[in-house]
Amino acid sequence: MKGFYVFFTVLASCFLVACANTENSGSGSEDDQFAIPMMVTYTLNNGKGWDKVSAGLQGWGDGVADFSLANEQANIRVKKKASNPWHIQIKRPVALLEDMKYELSVEASASEPSNMVIAVQQNYGEYITYFYRTELVGTDSKLYTYEFTMPNDERKGTFSIMFGEADRGVSYSLSNIKLNSTY
Repeated sequence: MKGFYVFFTVLASCFLVACANTENSGSGSEDDQFAIPMMVTYTLNNGKGWDKVSAGLQGWGDGVADFSLANEQANIRVKKKASNPWHIQIKRPVALLEDMKYELSVEASASEPSNMVIAVQQNYGEYITYFYRTELVGTDSKLYTYEFTMPNDERKGTFSIMFGEADRGVSYSLSNIKLNSTY
C-alpha cells in the first residue's frame, strides 16, 4: 500500500508541474496584457498605499524627514537636507493608460518658501519621467493643478511629491492630493 501512495504522489506531482509550465507564447499572453482601470482617482487615502521615503534612514542616500499622513493631510518636516529632491518624498504606485489625460493637484504650504517637486514616473528601470514640476511653495496655502497626457501604458508608475531640496527644519503641509484620469 505504501508503494501505491508513493506512485500516486509522484504521478500527481508530475501532472501539477506539467500544468504549471503551460504558457501562451507570443502576443496575447498574460504577460503581454494587463488591466488598468479606465477612470481612476488616487488620493492621499489617509496614507494607505503611500511610501514615506527618507533615504538617509533607508541606507541608499541622504536626507531625513518626519512624516505624518492622516485625515487627508500630509505633514513633512525635513530633519536633514538631501542632495537630491527624491531622497525625501511621499509616493504611491499608479497604473496609467496611453493617450489618457490626467489631472493632478496638491494644495501646499511650507514654514518658509521652499521647493517641492511633483512627479509621475516609471518606478523601475530607467525611471522614465512622464510629468515633473518644481514649485516654490510659500507660507500661504496654494493649490497647484496640472494636466498631462500619457505617451504609453505604464502599469508600474509612481506619483511622487519630493522635498529633498528643503533646508533642515522646513515643514510642509499638504492636502487635496489627487491624481485622476479625465476625458
